[in-house]
Amino acid sequence: MASTADVIVVGGGVTGLTAALQLRERGVREVLVLERHTVGAGQSGRAAGVVRGTVRHDVVSQMQLEGQEFLGNFTEKYGIPLDVHRVGYLLVASREHRSYVQATRAVASRAGCNVREIDEATALTLQPGLADSPSAIYLHEPGGVYVDPMPATHAILLAARQAGVRVIDDCPVRTLRTEKGKIRGVDTESERYSAPVVFLATSVWAQPLLATMGWELPVRPHVAEMAFFHVPASSDFRLNCVLFDSRVGLYMRPEEQRLLFVGRRESDYYGTDKDLVDPDCYRQTATHSAIKEMHVRLGTALPPMHAGFVHRTYACTYDVTPDEMPILDRFCGTEGLYFALGFSGGGFSSAPWIAKRMAAWMDLGVSPPEIEMFRAARFNTGQLIRWANTPADEMGGAAPDG
Repeated sequence: MASTADVIVVGGGVTGLTAALQLRERGVREVLVLERHTVGAGQSGRAAGVVRGTVRHDVVSQMQLEGQEFLGNFTEKYGIPLDVHRVGYLLVASREHRSYVQATRAVASRAGCNVREIDEATALTLQPGLADSPSAIYLHEPGGVYVDPMPATHAILLAARQAGVRVIDDCPVRTLRTEKGKIRGVDTESERYSAPVVFLATSVWAQPLLATMGWELPVRPHVAEMAFFHVPASSDFRLNCVLFDSRVGLYMRPEEQRLLFVGRRESDYYGTDKDLVDPDCYRQTATHSAIKEMHVRLGTALPPMHAGFVHRTYACTYDVTPDEMPILDRFCGTEGLYFALGFSGGGFSSAPWIAKRMAAWMDLGVSPPEIEMFRAARFNTGQLIRWANTPADEMGGAAPDG
């Protein structure tokens, strides 16, 4: 097998694979993806797979809507089966957060998202079992979707291979190779791969590679904890939609018929990591305290789930930035080295938007205008991205792990 390419993509997750696919569709001839473990083994395979445009930032909302379009048209475009669950998205908030909810609806609507405020009766029709609350307010986005992230990642893998992308598993990159201010390729434990363009899409594993080049970025790993809860054995309760209840700080989506995938608003826990997280060695299940807390909150939001029980749990590492938005950039002083990292839990849903623009940048050598706000210089100039995902946090709050 040839050890040269036009572009080497480091990282076989959803961002790397989608970028590789976009590069081939742009006519780049030799695209090679190197994955350190197996495809989807990092954040991609452990995402919630939720994609919704109800976010208080126009560009971030557009990211999500482009993700919905990519997934929704995937099977028709590539001829590869992909189950996209078009169940809609429901946001529940306390009435004191009405100004936030109205602002979110206005911004998302301007971005093209079909979202509307609904009354409690309509919300209870959409999702029977919601806790009655005359003080609650509701936003509904009918176009909200979710996918099972691992099959979706592998569907994108098939599309990339079908387009001519080469993908190599079990191939950790150890060194970025440069010469005279230009990237020349990468070295693994057993092979040397050459290319004039390298794209790092390895989430928490990108920072150590960039550090060897002398660039320290404000990205730190955080362990996020999730659980699958089963409805009570005697209950006919079902979760019908993707639900975020900001009153209890939980997001959830259906999983098969009788399970609920449940996650916390992880931004509430970013300061709780006692030690620096090693993404290669961390507990990959939720702690008892996290499970107990989620169960209590779940029963508050959905009283039928008081008697539900934990089916299984897991954890994954987020790569978190100060404004919880990704860094999309190229390495200053080294021509041909590009990277996307710092997704802060929202990488899956934003991957199609990011991949399309990073592929264009690598192909043409010109940064798309909408990329500029995500470049690393914002942390030095104080131009952090101001956005909001939940009423509890006007400066961020990691999106449901899309």
